[in-house]
Formats: sequence, C-alpha cells, structure tokens
Amino acid sequence: MGNKMFGFLNWMETRMGIVRVSAAGLAVLLLLSSGVAASGFKALGVGAKATAMGGAFRAVADDWSAAYYNPAGYADLLDNQLGANLALFQYRNEITPDYRWGGLYETGMMNDRPGYNFDEILNNPSAGLALRFPFFGESVFGLSIYQPFDYNVKWNLYQPLTTYNSKLTLPGNQFQNNFDVVAFQLTAAREFIEDKLSLGVGLQLLRADLLYTNVIFRTNPYLARDPDWAPAARPWEKITQWTSNDGKGWGFGLNVGAKLKQSEKMTLAATITVPFDITVKGESSLEFYLPQYYDTGSYTGGTVEHMLTAGNKIVDSADYEATLKLPPSLGLGMAYQASEKLLVTVDAEYTLWSRFDGFNFVYSNHRGLIGPADTAADMREFLTSDIAQSVDWSNSIELMAGAAYDYSDFVTLLGGLSIDQSPTRENEQFHPLFFDLGTKLSLSTGLIVHLEQWDLGVSTSYTRYPDASVEELEDIDGDGHPENFAGDFKAATYQTVFSFNYRF
Repeated sequence: MGNKMFGFLNWMETRMGIVRVSAAGLAVLLLLSSGVAASGFKALGVGAKATAMGGAFRAVADDWSAAYYNPAGYADLLDNQLGANLALFQYRNEITPDYRWGGLYETGMMNDRPGYNFDEILNNPSAGLALRFPFFGESVFGLSIYQPFDYNVKWNLYQPLTTYNSKLTLPGNQFQNNFDVVAFQLTAAREFIEDKLSLGVGLQLLRADLLYTNVIFRTNPYLARDPDWAPAARPWEKITQWTSNDGKGWGFGLNVGAKLKQSEKMTLAATITVPFDITVKGESSLEFYLPQYYDTGSYTGGTVEHMLTAGNKIVDSADYEATLKLPPSLGLGMAYQASEKLLVTVDAEYTLWSRFDGFNFVYSNHRGLIGPADTAADMREFLTSDIAQSVDWSNSIELMAGAAYDYSDFVTLLGGLSIDQSPTRENEQFHPLFFDLGTKLSLSTGLIVHLEQWDLGVSTSYTRYPDASVEELEDIDGDGHPENFAGDFKAATYQTVFSFNYRF
C-alpha cells in the first residue's frame, strides 16, 4: 500500500511540475498576443490542423486546440499533450475615401486616393496543456490560453484643410482599433455511455484590452448661439475631434461541447460558447483641433468666440468605461471516415452578432480644461460629451468543410474552405475601424509531420472579401456624426500558422 501511495504521489508531483512550467509559459503568451479576425472580430489562427481544415474541427478536436473548438475532444485524447502555435498574418485592406459633406464639400479626408492600413506582420500565439487524471473513472483536465476575439487595424486618412487650420496636424494613428480578448480556460472532459458520448466544459477568465482612436466631426457649438456667425460657416461649421481610449477589463465565459460517436465512421459534435459582458475601463484623451479664423492667440483668456477662432488645440483628459456585449455562438459539426486514410468534416456556426452594439464610451473625471473651455457651460458640455462608435449588425452563419489525408505514417495532408456570412450584410455599415465588407471565402491548406511523440504542423490561408462601396455618410445612432465612411473598400487577409504538439 505504501509503495502504491508513494508511486501516486510521484506521479502527481511530476504532473504538477509540468502544469507549473506550462502555466508560466502560457502566461507569457498574453504579453505577445495580437490576432486575426473572421466575421466581426472573432479570432482565427488557433491550431495549425484546425485552421488548415477550414475550421471544420468540432467533431475531430483531437489535440490541445479542442479547448477552443470543442472541449469534449479532450475526453478522447489517449495521451497527455502539450501544444502551442504561432499564427502570422497580414491584412491587405484598402480604402479610397469619398468623404464629402453633402457629397460635395471637402472635409480633410484624403479623397480619391487609395489608402492602406499600416503594413505589418501581426502575430497570435496560443497554447494548451491536457492531462489525464484517475478521477471519476478517468477524466482529462486542461489549461489553455487563446484569443476568441481580436481585431487590429490602423490608418492615416485625414489632414485638416489649410482653410480650416494651417498650423495643426493630427497624430499618426488617426484611426486605430486594437481590440483583444484573451481567454484563460480551464477545461474538464470525460466519456460516458460506453465511451460513445464525450462531454466537456471550459471555464474562461477573459481579459479584454482596447486601444481605440478615431477622428470625428462635431457640429460647431456656436451655431446654437448665432446661426449667422461668420466663423461657423464652411469649412468651420464642423470641429475636428481626435479621441484616444486605452483600457482593459476582466470577465468570464463558458465553452461547452459534446461529441457523439454515431458509428465507427461517423462522429457528430455540438458546442455552445457564451462570453459574458466585459466592462473595459481606462484613460482617454479628447483632442479638439479648432478652426483658425483669426490669429487671436491663446484660448485661455477672452471669450468663447476667441477660443473657437484661434486655431489652437484643446486637450481634455478623462476616465472612461465601455461595456462590451460579446456575441454567443452555437456550432454543429460532423466528421466522416471516408476511407482508411481520408477523413472529411463539415461544420456550421451561428453567431449572435446582433448583441454587439459597438463601443459606447462613458467619460468621467474630466481634467485639463482651462479658460472659457471650462467656464462656459455650453462649451464644457460640448467638450466633455460621451462618444459612441455604434454598429447595427445582424446574426451570421459560417459554413466550413475540411479534409485530412494520411499520406504516410509520417505525414498528414490537410485542406479546407469556409464561407463566412458578414454581420454588416443588411445595412452596409462600413468603417475603417470595423472592416467587414461582406460574406467572405477562405481557402486553406497545410500538413502535419509526425515524429515519434511530436506532431509538427503548418497551415496557410487566404481570405477574400468582396469589394464594397458607401455612397453617403449616415448618422445611424443620431449623435451628430456619421458611423459609416463614404468611399470604396477592398480587403484580403493572408495567414500562416506554425504549431507543435507533444504527446507524453
């Protein structure tokens, strides 16, 4: 009895050591994360095998990435596993602005010239650890880190007209949406009904990071005082505001899955993912680039009229909160062993994008305003008002198909495709900060090399968006500034994923 207990304690100590080392490694990945998005801003790039099969992986889920695709897959793992991958990708987005007031008058946008998002290779690391334990028969537990939601774009598209203000320029990151949700997931799974049914659940601790900048045009507040005031006429009737919001927040989520071995050749799967709302808090800089009608010097003295004609910049610092209503999703999958070497899969996922209403920033603790910007009640209200980048999206469906062919004992060839319905398809609400142009097609391929206990994978994917155009500016939520962006849009995404999986 003593020898058995001693052996069990050694077994536990060895695995706890692996857990501690692996958990530290997974935590480091958080510092490196920066991902690629599917419809809306759902992240891709988790697992080379899954991505090479077009994401049709729910009914397979046979490596550590099952934590993301279907937690029930952990119950079918025959070995302990430690795996990780690095997704490298590039957005090839293009906008040719046609941003004119009333379709006629220039605004300062770089109209009729193609503009491109910042050219950079982004990365999205993720990893997971799965261990079998003799609890309740035999159960599998896992710890993983990945990004279920992510977006990262940055643009320069605006320069104030010289007739509006000839002495000020805006920061380089005029339009930026760097939005990450990282999931730290604890997964538990086991088999039931004579090993035909597998159930798994993942408990998620979600970390959201948001760096958001935007250029908006606000109606000159002096028009309410005096509609005939000359400095409020074109091009001074709109005031340029550049807003920067940087913050983070924590929340929780749930990822539940099931796999049913319908027969020796067919496996069915279902998943439900529920991320709960996250409140992001941080600091904001609200910068106002005022018209230069007269060279009247500083705005700190004098009247509101002086402030609105001096051509200076006003900076208001504040704290902010924004509630992220992340979308739940439902998924179904099927895997069919067509032959001894060929496995084919199909998946469908329904995402409730209608829950997401954009970024609605609520400001507090304003500081930095001086002179008439602070003492004139209507100006202070104007300069400290809340800002929203609203979206009105529809629920969407993604269809995926994949195949895995065991070319030899050492190499598995992979391929897949997906058709992803856009949440913007009904209202054509396009903007540099939410670059989803329509239903898109993705093609992918890859391979897994098997070397004893190691599985080394690589996949590559190409996603093509339809071209899109916005002819008119539209104020969707009635806050006084447009939520869409007039112009012509093009987009494509390239992705490569490298992965390893170690079985022990």
